[in-house]
Amino acid sequence: MKFQSIQILLGSVNVFASAIVLTPIISMAQALDWQKGTWHEPQVRYLLADMTLGGDIELYRKYATAEEKDPDSREAIRLWDAGARVVNVRDFERKRLTNEFGKDGKVMRVVFRGSGRTIMGNEVLLTSDIAFEQHAVRKVLAALSLGLPAAEFEKQRGDASVSEALRRWNCGARVTNTDWFELARKGDSRMVVYRGTDKLIDGSQVRLNSDPAYSEANVRYFLADIFLGGSRAFYVRAAQAAHEMACQEAVARYDTGVTIANLAELERKKVNGKVVITRKGSNERIRGADVKLSTDVAKAAIPVTLGSRVDAATIPALRKEHGSWQLIVDGMPFLMRIPLNDPKPDSSLHVNVD
Repeated sequence: MKFQSIQILLGSVNVFASAIVLTPIISMAQALDWQKGTWHEPQVRYLLADMTLGGDIELYRKYATAEEKDPDSREAIRLWDAGARVVNVRDFERKRLTNEFGKDGKVMRVVFRGSGRTIMGNEVLLTSDIAFEQHAVRKVLAALSLGLPAAEFEKQRGDASVSEALRRWNCGARVTNTDWFELARKGDSRMVVYRGTDKLIDGSQVRLNSDPAYSEANVRYFLADIFLGGSRAFYVRAAQAAHEMACQEAVARYDTGVTIANLAELERKKVNGKVVITRKGSNERIRGADVKLSTDVAKAAIPVTLGSRVDAATIPALRKEHGSWQLIVDGMPFLMRIPLNDPKPDSSLHVNVD
């Protein structure tokens, strides 16, 4: 009954406000850590297209600053207030489409002009895109994700691409395919190369956690909810009615056989009147990072808390066996190369994120 009431409210609010992202009513059923992540570039561009075409700017401003604190709305409003606009706006239009979950069978979408095909967001070119080079931004983020201190780039802040990379890094952007690359010394500098080679990387092949249109934390939380008895139909409805990409991705993974590896550790129950997913024996809502999937690739891992220290005596063994290792910092993975010089057995590694 709880989920049925949310579904009804979600549908009515969505139609009233022509919303593109979920309203605060559904944030009750999202992962504990969803607001702490970086934004999702396709969604940000979608929202900017909607605003440029006449969408409710104040609605997104509310999502960005109110209790919702939606990372996508926050970044979209930041760009909008800085003057960013859609260059290829003539390619799109705002249109009400037939949808069984909308009021009177209609929902508002941004579509390719002259069609009923909803855009993903990556098709949108922004005036802000020409301010820096995307491939250069990704190269810097790769170096940072592989362990090069942010301080190494501070003297280059005058370079627009470096400045943008540092801004994104400070907002939580991380490289997700660091196992493709490694840091190598070239003269007095340390450069990012393809692992096992001396070839410099192509920035276009660097993948970021901001590239998908959905929050991975929420996808995992929603999957856990479905497996623990939540309604798959609810997530189908949310995806269709509110253009909620995490709901869509969760259903897609569920339908294609992705399972929860640590399902036995989790439970679905009502806490303070809200249905939430917790660890067994706890009343605290879990983070998406607490959900382990059947598709996760196993790596040597050390779970730690931000600001803690890791006994370096464990590192040489991990290096010998795996060549790389993974810190799980506050539940989120950071794949890093072993330092070129093995640490002393009695030393420790300070865990921090610049």
